[in-house]
Amino acid sequence: MSAVKHVLFFFLDGVGLGEDDPIHNPFAAAHTPLLDDMAGGRWLRGRESRAGAWASFVPTDACLGVAGRPQSATGQAAILTGRNVAAEIGMHYGPRPNASIRAILAEDNLFKQVVGRGDSAALVDAYPPGFFDAVERGKRLRSAIQQAVHEAGLPLMDEEAFRRGEAFSADWTGEGWRSELGYTDTPVYPPREVGRRLAGLARQRTLTFFSTWVTDVIGHRGPFEHGVAMLERFDEVMAGVLEDWPEDGLIVVTSDHGNMEDLSTRKHTENQVPTLIVGQGHAASAGGLTDLTGLTPLILRSLYGEPL
Repeated sequence: MSAVKHVLFFFLDGVGLGEDDPIHNPFAAAHTPLLDDMAGGRWLRGRESRAGAWASFVPTDACLGVAGRPQSATGQAAILTGRNVAAEIGMHYGPRPNASIRAILAEDNLFKQVVGRGDSAALVDAYPPGFFDAVERGKRLRSAIQQAVHEAGLPLMDEEAFRRGEAFSADWTGEGWRSELGYTDTPVYPPREVGRRLAGLARQRTLTFFSTWVTDVIGHRGPFEHGVAMLERFDEVMAGVLEDWPEDGLIVVTSDHGNMEDLSTRKHTENQVPTLIVGQGHAASAGGLTDLTGLTPLILRSLYGEPL
């Protein structure tokens, strides 16, 4: 049996490995000492895979042998199913999954695998009432990640879960619920407190998944300083997580495609994406990982000693 009992998965939408360019690449300008230490240097193009004392860093292929710029729906579905979804449907597709991708997610996905073994899993992103209303009225499709959760029979977290501290906003701290959604009384946390709370939630279940789309929006729209701030905030979140991380836990960080690492363009890139694996057996878990299809098998091996 595996020694890993808890996985905390951080999904950063639209984050690749770009040039050492502090004008266009927030990774080259941000002060992220913890992230850099875990990866053995800044998260930049040309980095090689590295297994350090307590973390492994793996530049990961998001193109999957399919021509064109990777997109969110196929990239996220590849992460969550272990299948080359872009190749199966004949193209990169996104941002939200079409019928073919939804059918693939319905067949099997990481959340279904964990729940099917009688274990607990959750996506701990909080969504406001307008999101649920738009989905219910058919005005909005779920993302591939949200669809995978739905196919596993799990609920998406709502405003009340956010208020109870059981889910978090895409900007980590909750400030966006006030500045963008108009709330005046919803929680706002310092980044390290978010990390500590996420670690506490992760200790309660087998798989805890957190996804942020803010990085991708910054990649499309900027501004540069928001990208720097988001990375520095994530560095603090990770510091909080590690303050109370269990010995039997594994942390996985990855993305679906490049974008925010090159703000000279508003489009996705074909760059490799960063994968960071922290905790119990990280080096063994990272062994053999080359592209997005390796993430779900990696997690299942870590938890159960078997792939999807």
